[in-house]
Amino acid sequence: INKIMKEQIKKWIDDFVTQPNKLLNGFPPCPYARAALIKYVETDHVSNELATILENWKDDVQVVCLYTSTDNYTPEGLQYIIKEFNKVAMSKDIVALEDHPDDEEDVNGVKMNFGKCIIILVQRLSKINEASHLLKGMGYYDTWSEENLDDVVNWRES
Repeated sequence: INKIMKEQIKKWIDDFVTQPNKLLNGFPPCPYARAALIKYVETDHVSNELATILENWKDDVQVVCLYTSTDNYTPEGLQYIIKEFNKVAMSKDIVALEDHPDDEEDVNGVKMNFGKCIIILVQRLSKINEASHLLKGMGYYDTWSEENLDDVVNWRES
């Protein structure tokens, strides 16, 4: 993992995440990614970095993108860390979403994962839920299975 990975993440956002996809009702995987102010942080210690982000959150960025090697965490280990973090963070209007290459996320035939390293996106819970509600009204989630909705959306709105 190195600075090259940050550039690859940015390229993936430009080439895939923000591009309309016919299998997703013509929407990009994330319609808001291009406009988001993103801070990239490479780390080997996800738990420590998440604690630091939560403690020092400033709204001068919209998303903190943590990235780390898949050698550091199994999908289950990463899910556990993120779940524990969110128990504390969500009451402070912060949420983390994880992407592990070995835990494929498929939405209507579209592989949503970055695939080259672990990515954790940290952002304001209220902002992501507000964006989700707008997208829902536009038909963004119409191609999503109930399982996809539960994994990505429903758990953070309850």
